[in-house]
Amino acid sequence: MADIRKNRYAILVCGILTMLMFGTIYAWSIFIPPLEAEFGWTRSQTSLVFSVAMIGLSFGMLSIGPLSKVLSLRTCFVASTSLIVAGLFSCQFITELWQLYLFYGVCCGLGSGMSYTVWTTNTLAWFGDKVGFASGVLVMGFGMGALVLGSLASALIYSPLGWRLAFVAIAALALVEALVAVSFIQEPPPHIAALKPKRDAAGVSLPGSRTVREPSFWLFCIWRSVVMGAGGAVIAEASVMMTGIGSSVAFATAAVGALGLGNGFGRPLGGILYDRIGQNRTLVVLPALALAVSVGMAAAYWFEVPWLFAPFLLVEGLLYGMYAAINTSYMRTTFGQRDLAMNTGISAVVLAPFNLVFPLVAAALFEWTGGYEAS
Repeated sequence: MADIRKNRYAILVCGILTMLMFGTIYAWSIFIPPLEAEFGWTRSQTSLVFSVAMIGLSFGMLSIGPLSKVLSLRTCFVASTSLIVAGLFSCQFITELWQLYLFYGVCCGLGSGMSYTVWTTNTLAWFGDKVGFASGVLVMGFGMGALVLGSLASALIYSPLGWRLAFVAIAALALVEALVAVSFIQEPPPHIAALKPKRDAAGVSLPGSRTVREPSFWLFCIWRSVVMGAGGAVIAEASVMMTGIGSSVAFATAAVGALGLGNGFGRPLGGILYDRIGQNRTLVVLPALALAVSVGMAAAYWFEVPWLFAPFLLVEGLLYGMYAAINTSYMRTTFGQRDLAMNTGISAVVLAPFNLVFPLVAAALFEWTGGYEAS
């Protein structure tokens, strides 16, 4: 019987499950209320945790480029898993705010970013003919971490176990999943590696030092940073936005789950859209939809209608997932597979300042005005 680990669809499924596990980082808003209640931290202080995690995510993605030149992707994945498990496990001992920034923000952020790039690089090498689809489906799991593990975390937090053991349980699950997944990281055979995209012709293969001199790279990065920075601010505050307009904790948790569901399913949809209509049209259609959703979300919040705000969160999640999915597809199609890890990482670092600024502005406006209307 053929080794299932050499089947590219088995590798894709394993990648989805791994991304699902390590996409817990997007469920951060579930932890905000119990931590603020116990320690008295302000919204700006707790929102900064997500910003630090997103910056760590960006630098974790960038690190795989140079690391993969001297270490195997498997070794890089082991390192990323170690950071995530250590960070989550250590969160149970938190007594000071800086510890939260270090354990959840830095360790989990870096580890998640490293794992993300390891799995996109490994999997897309097997799917050169379906790069948009594979990229979208693969990172679907990353976006759905907020739905699956966010729901689990919420159940644990509001049980007799509390938020500390919620971190421990998720750390244990991440470790078990990674032990299974590591054997699925491997090079494709020549006949698979040679597959080409069906729609957009693959560009020349450019290293990072050349890619950053291309105007198309910077135009794309600025576009992505603006739309994802704004979406990240919504993700960081989604749960407390809901409770702030009268939602119950249970309904707010469900809404965050819906956002995670949208974030997950938006990624394959973004990949399919990219494959079907090409990258240029995709880059125009998505922000046009985002403008419409923003108006609806603002209206639902202004009139304090939680049941209307929740479906807009779902659509916002869909769009955010679509933004995320096309990044890897664009980088591979335009700048090639050889230095995909490095080029994807560089684009993630460009996004980092926006991930820092947008959530902090939203939190500052909340503290100043008492709500999220201004945001």
